[in-house]
Amino acid sequence: MKGIVFTFRNKQKTLKLPKISRPAFSIKKAVTKYGFHTVFVILFLLGLAVGAAGSRGVDGDLGQKLDYLFVTNVEARLDMSAFEIFLSCFVSYFWFVFSVFLCALSVWGFSFIPITAMIKGFSVGMSSALIFSYYKTSGIGFYILVVLPGTVLFLFALVWYSKISFGISKRFMKLSLFSNADIAALSGGLKRFIKQSAFAFLSAGACAVIDMLLWILFANHFDF
Repeated sequence: MKGIVFTFRNKQKTLKLPKISRPAFSIKKAVTKYGFHTVFVILFLLGLAVGAAGSRGVDGDLGQKLDYLFVTNVEARLDMSAFEIFLSCFVSYFWFVFSVFLCALSVWGFSFIPITAMIKGFSVGMSSALIFSYYKTSGIGFYILVVLPGTVLFLFALVWYSKISFGISKRFMKLSLFSNADIAALSGGLKRFIKQSAFAFLSAGACAVIDMLLWILFANHFDF
């Protein structure tokens, strides 16, 4: 008896997956989008390094005077109310934002805006290096817990605002050099800039609030 053989064909169709194409990385786009931020951070770090290195050249007499100023500042803030501490911290941030604001409204202000990054970095580098050298572990702890959080957050706000101010100042320069510049576009840009400036000052206030809270919570736990 002959056997009967059955054959079955696989009629299933192969499933074709959609091709996923990754967007090509463009160096030009990255530089255009983040170039100013990178330059600003580099200038801040350069000022930080110069300030830290400059603290080594401080002689004994000047170092003692700076140490006295630091100690008296800490003691004075510990005797302040919460609102007074907030005002003291806010003023230190306010001048940087205000100077960038004035540069933005100047024809040649865009050339001075990056300098604010170096000045901020220099002040942070000088003060932190002196605190570390004089007070070692307690100085490092004080700086990390009390000073650093607000300073880092303010740096992000300052970089963002400086980029915007840089563009506004360049528009003023083009308007002064070329009579066919788009005044309507500049007017619209100024309206946005005023709103962004208000947000920048509010950001400085928020950083001052953080500083105030950290001073109240941790500053009295350090002896200088």
